[in-house]
Amino acid sequence: MDAAGKLLYKSVELGEESVSIGKKTLEKQDMMLEKQDDTIGEIRGLREDLKSFIEERFDRLEREIEIIKAKLGML
Repeated sequence: MDAAGKLLYKSVELGEESVSIGKKTLEKQDMMLEKQDDTIGEIRGLREDLKSFIEERFDRLEREIEIIKAKLGML
């Protein structure tokens, strides 16, 4: 094999290696996106739980304030 053939062969090897690295990078990016979607889903779920807890708590506090005001004759 002459020098030009060796260079061409080496170039093809490097190209194949680049494609392989590119595929691995894309696979890792896909995995990270899946994990990110899972994390976002968990955060949304926690926010919904917290929202309903806070709403219940505020409702109860408002009712208690109404009772206190009524007893103080402020209503």
